[in-house]
Amino acid sequence: MTDSKEPYEGEFIPAAHMTPEAVAARKKRNLWLGLALLGFVVLVAITTMIRLANANLSEGAGFYYSNSGGSAREDERMPIDDQPALPPGMTQDQAAPPPGLEPEGSPE
Repeated sequence: MTDSKEPYEGEFIPAAHMTPEAVAARKKRNLWLGLALLGFVVLVAITTMIRLANANLSEGAGFYYSNSGGSAREDERMPIDDQPALPPGMTQDQAAPPPGLEPEGSPE
């Protein structure tokens, strides 16, 4: 055993002692971070409550998939001719769904 004061590779060094000013600054920083996190949680909760209040959940997954609050039924879908144009540079082959992928409820 050696009594050397130099830490060897892999040895943990003792933790640094903080001054009272540094401790106070860390507490203040942590308080502001906690308040910012609390504000974000409140913002998400309020947004969720507003969306749930405006959603018509009796028709299924309308809250998640439709801006109008209802789900689009088969007879309400946009006809192919009325669909928006493709972005510049995109071909119809690139916009087509992958082979073998069929929407739910489609005739086989």
